[in-house]
Amino acid sequence: MPPQFTQNLIPLERIEQSLQLEPVLFVLFTALSSFLVYTIGLRSLSPSRHRNLRTLFKNLLGHVFLGLGLLTFFWILRGETIAIPKLVPFVGIATVLWGAIILIKSFRIFSFEYLFFMNMQTGVPLLLVNMLTLLMSVVLGSWIATSVFGFRLAPVLATSALFSIVVGLALQETLGNLFSGIALQIDKPYTLGDWIEVQTGTQKLIGHVHEVTWRATILTSLTEEWITIPNRIVAQSQVLNFSKTKNPILRSQVFRLPYSAPIQEIRKILVQSIQDIKGINRFSEPTVLLVEAAESWLTVKLVYAVKDFPDQFRVADEVIEKCVESLRNRGISLVGPVMRITQEKTA
Repeated sequence: MPPQFTQNLIPLERIEQSLQLEPVLFVLFTALSSFLVYTIGLRSLSPSRHRNLRTLFKNLLGHVFLGLGLLTFFWILRGETIAIPKLVPFVGIATVLWGAIILIKSFRIFSFEYLFFMNMQTGVPLLLVNMLTLLMSVVLGSWIATSVFGFRLAPVLATSALFSIVVGLALQETLGNLFSGIALQIDKPYTLGDWIEVQTGTQKLIGHVHEVTWRATILTSLTEEWITIPNRIVAQSQVLNFSKTKNPILRSQVFRLPYSAPIQEIRKILVQSIQDIKGINRFSEPTVLLVEAAESWLTVKLVYAVKDFPDQFRVADEVIEKCVESLRNRGISLVGPVMRITQEKTA
């Protein structure tokens, strides 16, 4: 028999009840069910999602084999052929904890599968999966503490009000980011892969959503840099989503022309010069507007629509090149700022 202290700390009888055939089959059935759901119902996933799930299954399979090894070792130690009383309780509790890990990993895979099934075309943020995994971990941890170790959680929860206040104050900003992230996932102002602009005061941060974590939203900028914005700041800011809008993404370019330039002819030249540029939205016709009449020039603005937000700079480069070239071919020159210096003679 194990020593009295170890027996009181790790109740061997309750551990044996948790390692009977029914609980073991339940754990194995849960792991197998997650694989069956993947093979039967999620064949049309993207290659990256297939790789993600296969990596999770490889990790789960390794934990299953190790858990079965611990279970076999425990029952061998409990047999009459090999008797190591001091080792039995520790192997038993390790087996129980490993079974809980297998259940948590299986539930995490179920979470991915459900979110992948419900969002076939959009990305799935890890925040939701991590929250569901944490919830499952708390439930299983509470069950092990009460059913296996016999802990009474109710008195602990009742007397932990002061501790909760201290922890809440210490983690105020972290918890604010966490709950802001949850609120953003409920409202869904953006999803993974969307191009957004976050306006925080006078600063504008632009990029496509790479990931949403416990603490922050991660954007990939137009120059392939990662921008990490705390979820609390995103929730308090104005967010423009360029991927969700059904309206065309409008961009413009201004040209300064002399007063002698034929305005109607220039309108036709500018519109025709950008007709063959790839990336311009054909459903929205380009427009030329006369926007300013200064002392030395007229300012016209060419307004056009782009198909893809990240392609706007390449399109703008071609628009300027084509328009300037077309104006030069027609003998029309652009006008720059003119400085006049007048010298007065004094008597």
